[in-house]
Amino acid sequence: MATFLGLIVLSLMVYLAHSSSRENKYLIHLSEIDPLISVFNKETTQKLIDQKLNNKEHCCFLILDVDAFKSVNDNYGHAAGDKVLENLGLLFKNHFGQSDIVGRIGGDEFIILIQDENIDECRIQSLLQKVNELKIEELKDFKLSIRIGIAFAPKDGTTFMELYRHADQALYQTKRTGKNNYKICKNDEI
Repeated sequence: MATFLGLIVLSLMVYLAHSSSRENKYLIHLSEIDPLISVFNKETTQKLIDQKLNNKEHCCFLILDVDAFKSVNDNYGHAAGDKVLENLGLLFKNHFGQSDIVGRIGGDEFIILIQDENIDECRIQSLLQKVNELKIEELKDFKLSIRIGIAFAPKDGTTFMELYRHADQALYQTKRTGKNNYKICKNDEI
């Protein structure tokens, strides 16, 4: 009888440990994800990118900013703005590979780290076009567009902050040229 009770207690302990471990993993996952759009949040994005860069990997770092996002919120409401962000997050995750990092770092700003430093500019043009073609019922005929600033590791930096600064400068240059565009960082312009 004691052996039988011992097996039941042991089985229960194993079950509880396994259940607790699975629940902890799920809670950790939730803490790393932006709750609105299911891409990595700012802290996780920065941590994962710095980990990749510590491995001396050659990467392409993109900052993406939604054109006229404030007018979407002002004219169509914040629920429509949230829908825009949700659709863009899904589009970005599907457009880039599973080994790439897609994160939202605030408002309408996204960061994507691509494992390959030799990004094909056709891929960027394709992304711009896919954003233009997004249909969001709440926006009626409003055409979405984004601007992108691009920097490369290790050429433009070896940390998240260095790459962010260079890609942000390229993004700023893009904003001068109009909507739905991208610019690659040129160190001589910084």
